[in-house]
Amino acid sequence: MKLVAWIFRIVLFVLLFVLALRNTGDASLQLFFGAVWHAPLILILLAAFALGIVAALAAVAPGLMRQRMEAGRLRRALGEARATSPAEAVPPEAKPGVPYNVVGPKV
Repeated sequence: MKLVAWIFRIVLFVLLFVLALRNTGDASLQLFFGAVWHAPLILILLAAFALGIVAALAAVAPGLMRQRMEAGRLRRALGEARATSPAEAVPPEAKPGVPYNVVGPKV
C-alpha cells in the first residue's frame, strides 16, 4: 500500500511540475486601487494557493486551540481523580486467581 501511495505522489508531482513549466507566460493580476502585479502565471497560482492555506489555518485555529485547552483541562481532572481514588479497586464479583476470559463451568 505504501508503494501505491508513493507512486501516486510521484505521478502527481510530475504532473504539477509539467503544469508549472507550461505556464511560465507572463500574466497580470489587477489588484485594488489600480495596482497591477505582473508575474508568471504559475507564480500567481502558487500565491493564491498559499493564501488559501493561510486562510484555512486561520479559520481552523480557534477551534483547535479550544480543543487543546479542553484536553488539558480533562487531563488535569483525570490526574486529580486518579490521585484521590483508591489505589486498586477490585470489583466484588472478581475472584483472585481466576482470569476473566475463562470459558466453562464456574469454579
